[in-house]
Amino acid sequence: MLITLNDLIFVALGLAIMGIGFYRRRTVPAPEPAPPASRLELFLTGLACIPAGVGPNVLVVALTPGMPEMPILVKWALIPSIALLGIVWAVAARLGFHRLTNRIWTGLWVGFACTAALDSVRLISFSLGLLPGNLPRMFGVLILNTMAQGPTPLSDFVGSLYHFWVSASFGLAYTLLVGRTRWWGGLIWGLIIEVGMMTTPPMVVAMDTGYFGLKLGKGLLNGVFLGSLVPHISFGIALGLLLERYSRHRGSILKLIKEAVSPGARPSVLSGQALGIRTKGGL
Repeated sequence: MLITLNDLIFVALGLAIMGIGFYRRRTVPAPEPAPPASRLELFLTGLACIPAGVGPNVLVVALTPGMPEMPILVKWALIPSIALLGIVWAVAARLGFHRLTNRIWTGLWVGFACTAALDSVRLISFSLGLLPGNLPRMFGVLILNTMAQGPTPLSDFVGSLYHFWVSASFGLAYTLLVGRTRWWGGLIWGLIIEVGMMTTPPMVVAMDTGYFGLKLGKGLLNGVFLGSLVPHISFGIALGLLLERYSRHRGSILKLIKEAVSPGARPSVLSGQALGIRTKGGL
């Protein structure tokens, strides 16, 4: 069976979340004024970038010859990075860093949901024979180390979880690095992801299709490249449209760095006000 029930359930879940998101905010609200930056917020933002990078790259590392396999990387890199992100979000929420908490939460749920926009097209491409494999199924057997036995309902579920987490990581990376942009910013991000997909594992190594599918001998008009390009365009557009509605503050991480290191920036120490402690002359 080319498309599994597991695929359909995850796509339906993502589409439902996307639909609710667009229904709740049919129009794009005005951005909120950016709060003052601090060195501590910058430090926490840097920590949040770690899990955003770990999610997609554990697969790249696992498929690189001589590197640890997926079960080891999931145990010692992926799961700890998710725990780190939870800690960062909790600390940022406790300290009142609303810009950072908004970017973490919005990047995650929008990236997760917009995987359905990608998969709706990817599964069609796969059914038409344009793509050589159903990647979430491969992810599952790699993570559970059951390649010899083949895919099972459990490995399909685990693979889809990882697949959707990778997209959530891309959404998180975008909000942390770029902040709020117009919808076309998401489209550009989707194209950047596509370039990475076509130049690193799994397509280049595991699927043995070469850079941009050129190993198939059909130039750029090959099924692998086109079957991957259109889904990533769909993902990028959906991502940009939702992030434009739910990211509250403009400003990239470069602006945050500039403001945080300026002489007038808030100190990086935990202030009594941030911790909600009453100080002399306070409330």
